[in-house]
Amino acid sequence: MPEPQGLRLTPKLPSSNDARPPFVLQNPRSHRKLYIFGGVVAGIVVLALGLGLGLGLGLKKQSGSNYVTTNSSFLLDPSFEVSNTTTTRYYEWVVEEVNGSPDGFERPMLVVNRQFPGPLVEVNSGDELVVNVFNKMSNGTTIHWHGQLQNGTNFMDGTNGITQCPIPPGMNFTYRFTINPNQYGTFWWHAHASTQYTDGIYGPIVIHSPNEPIYGTYDRDAVVILSDWYHDMSAGLLTQYLSAAGIDGSNYGGFNPGAEPPPDSGLINGQMTGSSMVLEPNLRYRLRLINMGTLTQFVFSVDEHVLSVVEADGTSLQPVDVHRVPLHVAQRYSRCRKCAIKLSNPNLNTMVLGTLTYGATPTTPNTVDWSDALPQDCLDLNSTMIVPAIAMNPPNSTQSVQVTMSFQQTVESGGTQAESTNPTILQFYNGGVQTNFDSSQLVVVNDQIAVIDLVMTNYDDSSHPFHLHGHVFYILGEGTGTYRTGISPLTLVNPPRRDTLTIPGYGWIAIRFVTDNPGLWAFHCHIGWHMAAGLLMQFASLPSQVQQFQIPAYVAQQCTMQSGGIHYKTVFLVKQPFRPY
Repeated sequence: MPEPQGLRLTPKLPSSNDARPPFVLQNPRSHRKLYIFGGVVAGIVVLALGLGLGLGLGLKKQSGSNYVTTNSSFLLDPSFEVSNTTTTRYYEWVVEEVNGSPDGFERPMLVVNRQFPGPLVEVNSGDELVVNVFNKMSNGTTIHWHGQLQNGTNFMDGTNGITQCPIPPGMNFTYRFTINPNQYGTFWWHAHASTQYTDGIYGPIVIHSPNEPIYGTYDRDAVVILSDWYHDMSAGLLTQYLSAAGIDGSNYGGFNPGAEPPPDSGLINGQMTGSSMVLEPNLRYRLRLINMGTLTQFVFSVDEHVLSVVEADGTSLQPVDVHRVPLHVAQRYSRCRKCAIKLSNPNLNTMVLGTLTYGATPTTPNTVDWSDALPQDCLDLNSTMIVPAIAMNPPNSTQSVQVTMSFQQTVESGGTQAESTNPTILQFYNGGVQTNFDSSQLVVVNDQIAVIDLVMTNYDDSSHPFHLHGHVFYILGEGTGTYRTGISPLTLVNPPRRDTLTIPGYGWIAIRFVTDNPGLWAFHCHIGWHMAAGLLMQFASLPSQVQQFQIPAYVAQQCTMQSGGIHYKTVFLVKQPFRPY
């Protein structure tokens, strides 16, 4: 009988700071090949989840009770009809706070329909998706559909302060939009208000299409969700993170400004231990890897199986074989580059194991890693390995935008900082094209279709995963040091395409995208603590067309019902907004 195969996750945490895979199961005694279909793997964890946070670990009572239903296995229903015939898919969601213990430690969680991870959204390309979200929490929330283009429905993007106000407690918001007929692959949804998704509001999106290049090359589908986990609610951790002393400063000499809260656990499909998928022998499986973490990068591997990566961020790839797949937050495939950790957690297990079983009974996994060394830097999968299966060369650039990012400590007056009750989309919708904004905002406005080269220089020592809403961009180049026009190498022939990439520490990236999608689109670091602290900018594309949107009345009405929005405590440490050169 073949033995259960071990899933090995090596979480890595950034200092300051997806993949859909199928595998062909062959002779269990030989090195099998798994076909990895690049899904939404978001999160680079540079470290081995071992952070020693004082945050009351060991002071809280452990409990076996769990009021949350754990979605420990995401084996997709093979009877789902993949078709070019479109339909409307309806979902009813209730967001609330309930108790759960994904890693055996009971704590309050924020979840959808009392499930963790949240419900699977499964559609065909071109389907209409309708999700009615009822908020039973005490704070407002929004739901973002990560990787969805939202062409013509920017007001359904779910980005707090940009495309909507938070859904007030006791109210509902109906998200209604059409899946782009040319989109397929693995994506995810998550709360986009403060750091709420850290507490459990997230889940997978799978878009099928008979036009996907890899369609028909596998027999079954499975989703593997990787995430980090905390024993404390994120709101309290965020308050400490933004304080003058830093995270739990009293336990670390009283002064740790800028140190991100280190997680307490790593999870596979919502469990630290016991996660198992029972597969049928002699069938080809597509594993869709998604990193839904807040801070951590995972390095994913399966014992004795070569992983063939065939898709990343919804873009089909020419297959490339690897032993391990690095996954950064909100992104797919990454490598670990600079892995300095500011805080460590001795209670954190740096290895998270699960089982893939076929032709045997699941048992406690024993794992034997590959002999080649783990990567020591926090970077994406090498761009030479990410070759789109459908070749496309980028159009010629018409505009260059150069920005820098850095971390600075500032002291601000005032007691609270609230989310916006006047989102950017309504500013354009009601007031027309604007170019003047508050000093805390960086908005690039284009009322004509442009082809933008965005060059970002990172003055921080750690890498950061950046996500652009509403677009799939071309990755022209990346490197260390500073980008030099005409000297730094760029790839203009079928470069990688995705919606999230990693900018290396003390390095640069150059991406190209077309501003042909009307709306207000966020570009931000997907490390949850950094995004909440302000590491975000916006692109306003074709704002004259934004005024022609048919925005439902309840979008504006809910902005008048805010009771101060989502509040943070006094803010001392903020991330300096992007500054143009």
